[in-house]
Amino acid sequence: MLAKEIREKTVEELVTLLDETSIEHFKLKMQLTTGQLPQHRQVRESRKNIALIKTIINEKRLADGTE
Repeated sequence: MLAKEIREKTVEELVTLLDETSIEHFKLKMQLTTGQLPQHRQVRESRKNIALIKTIINEKRLADGTE
């Protein structure tokens, strides 16, 4: 997911997206542990997406003045 697409969303949508991405990351880690994941790069990408979403949420909250 591109940062440009993420920045267009509201904070509420980003929190929902963060929850979904976190669940997906957990599932990917379980698949990697059991040997069912053919591409281990997906775990890294989901972790980066989580960090990006958290960063943008923080930026938006600081810009609005709410913490």
